[in-house]
Amino acid sequence: MWLAWDQQRRRYVSLKILTARASPDSHEAYVLYHMMKNDPTHAGKQFIPPLLDQFSFHGPNGHHRCLVGVPAGCSIAKSKEDSTNLMFPADAARSTVAQLHLGLSYLHANGICHEDLHLHNFLLRIPDFDSLSTDELYKRFGKPSEVPIRRVDGKPCEPHAPPHAIYPMALSIPANEVDDPEIIISDYGTSFIVSQTATPTLHTPALYAPPEDLFNEPIIQPTAADIWTLGVNLYEVLGERPLFETFVWDRDDIIGEMINTLGQPPEDGSWVTDFARISTPVFRRLHQRLWDMGRGEMQETCEWDVAGGELRAMEDLLRAMMTFEPAERPTADQLLGSEYMKWALPAWERQKRRKDAQYPSNDSVG
Repeated sequence: MWLAWDQQRRRYVSLKILTARASPDSHEAYVLYHMMKNDPTHAGKQFIPPLLDQFSFHGPNGHHRCLVGVPAGCSIAKSKEDSTNLMFPADAARSTVAQLHLGLSYLHANGICHEDLHLHNFLLRIPDFDSLSTDELYKRFGKPSEVPIRRVDGKPCEPHAPPHAIYPMALSIPANEVDDPEIIISDYGTSFIVSQTATPTLHTPALYAPPEDLFNEPIIQPTAADIWTLGVNLYEVLGERPLFETFVWDRDDIIGEMINTLGQPPEDGSWVTDFARISTPVFRRLHQRLWDMGRGEMQETCEWDVAGGELRAMEDLLRAMMTFEPAERPTADQLLGSEYMKWALPAWERQKRRKDAQYPSNDSVG
């Protein structure tokens, strides 16, 4: 990924340069174009990065495809890592939940399964980025820093490797300092159009993968897999820690965490025998984990609207999203009608009003 200046559009752009090996088989541009041409009025479209252009070129390693997009800041994962308490302010977390649901609703409305949803692929926009001059950009984020590349056998690096590498930009947006997060759901390298994919496979990290993938079941309902994965992520967006915690990303450890958190699967589930062989003591059910997420462990100290029912609605939302049987999980549109959206969507609306007041000349999107 490179940051560049588009001289025709007079704006910064991102360049995603695919390796020569990956370029011929990549469907990422096709997926992005498919989404761009559809419903412009859908509220979730603004959370999907537009594909501004694409081109290809030949290099010493072969043919490369380059995708031109909109730059973004750091990921939610890095934002949390750089923060003092590993958390967004409560209202910023609610707004982020709303944005992720709206974005996923747009993806699924277009028949797209993302299939790689995790905090490293949820990016924060940098406000007013295009107004920065090159000098201001370097002052804020640092000048490009080079490190020489040497082959271990002492032979010349070129032509197949560059003489030096460039360190990534130091984009640090600490979560605890983010009041108005604007989210981009990124990376469609493994996404696919459901109707055009006969036997989909998932590339979701194991800690976020749905049970049907862990047991190597056929992925009959790929959008339902997205729902489970987003549910696991939402707990981490709302609090300070992951929902499932293991020392190693071992399948049986993760399944044990699922049982501990959500209880046993239904007896008629297709993988019950596999679940049954994994013996695990029951502790910290989902209800307790919501109190343990770092927002306060008593009603008097909790940042959520406990008296108004927010914590209960949050639990109902996550339980619905992480139902063991894929067919029983709600759709993305149904989730937008869940009770928890009474807290999440208004937080997003308040954020938009603050932005409109700050930049009154900008058209409000939504």
